[in-house]
Amino acid sequence: MAVFTMASAAGRTRKPKRLVPNPLGESAELERKYFSIREWRGQDLISLLFRTSIRLQTTFDRCFLQFGITAQEAAVLLRCVEAGETSAGKLAQAMRRDKGKITRFVNRLEAARLLTRIRNRHDHRLQIIQATKFGHRLAPKFRAIFEEIRGQFLEGIQTSDIDHLGALLTQVYENAGRLHEDRTSRRPRKNSKRRPPG
Repeated sequence: MAVFTMASAAGRTRKPKRLVPNPLGESAELERKYFSIREWRGQDLISLLFRTSIRLQTTFDRCFLQFGITAQEAAVLLRCVEAGETSAGKLAQAMRRDKGKITRFVNRLEAARLLTRIRNRHDHRLQIIQATKFGHRLAPKFRAIFEEIRGQFLEGIQTSDIDHLGALLTQVYENAGRLHEDRTSRRPRKNSKRRPPG
């Protein structure tokens, strides 16, 4: 009984363990908090960019719905009107879009009698894209729609803020491009069969 009492007393009088100091230091802890806040804000920003892009695209498409085309197709038509004569490759380069997607836009615009394609006299492998008379008549209306929505979209924003936003979005766009190229280069090729030895 006495032994139990002494052991219990020893346990009660035992000194508490000292907390081990953080080897990383206070600055590292603040840095972790900073990056956690940065990651949270970055995630929220990416979500906002997606939602803004979808809302803007939907607004544009609704305005051109009465003409039976999308906003991207209307932009292709305006490029053709301005250029006079062009090609799918030149359109893709000017609009920074995939050539295959531009070709699909041109196909739908041609079906709507807004564009026409003719063979190049000097090289029959090349096709020249031109706006039709119907396309030329609708071009001023399309241009006015773009200008109106653009003005409403940037309403209340100072010119200096627009310039700053443009610089930021350009950097984000370039980062996304590098990320896409990096992911694409790491992706394994499909149907890559090895030849049997011998």
